[in-house]
Amino acid sequence: MFEIRFKSFTAAFDFSFFAAVTLLMLIGNNRYALFGLAACIWHELGHLAVMRICGISVKRLLFYGAGIKIVPDKQIDFTGFRSQLIVFLAGSAANFVAAGLLAASENSAVRIFAAVNSVIGAFNLLPLQYLDGGKIIVLMIRNFCGFSLSCQLERYLKWLNVFLIAAVLVTFSVLGKGNFTLYITLCCLLISTVSADV
Repeated sequence: MFEIRFKSFTAAFDFSFFAAVTLLMLIGNNRYALFGLAACIWHELGHLAVMRICGISVKRLLFYGAGIKIVPDKQIDFTGFRSQLIVFLAGSAANFVAAGLLAASENSAVRIFAAVNSVIGAFNLLPLQYLDGGKIIVLMIRNFCGFSLSCQLERYLKWLNVFLIAAVLVTFSVLGKGNFTLYITLCCLLISTVSADV
């Protein structure tokens, strides 16, 4: 891993990030892999912009095999329900805005990039624990339920996530649908969800 220090935060690049990007470029269309990476970076920039507006400082931006992760300087839990909700929605909102602005382009590559942004935005809103959609559900549970009930519901959500990811993985495998990128993404999500502490 190597790090680049900026004035207010550090960008850290894990070896797995470069391995994942290289693998995607080797097995697929280079342009689509780069579009996916650019859409992911745009998604995180959406989060970063809103975090700055809400006064949440960023300690680290981590690029690793499963994607890009923003590590806030302090716990985001203390910023309030509304700020957290806006931060979690901002990444997908950035993707949807980009998709809306680019979709009418005459250039087919730009239209493909618009579609990739739509997919990245929608994917991140799935109610899975490590995605923005899952974080929004946990935020709602913690905000509207008592402590003991929220702990119980989060445990149920974790195992529901494990079941859903495994079911999708098996279904796509049996039907012969999907591609290598989808299988790797689902396996990473499954492993991360099973090993997560709740």
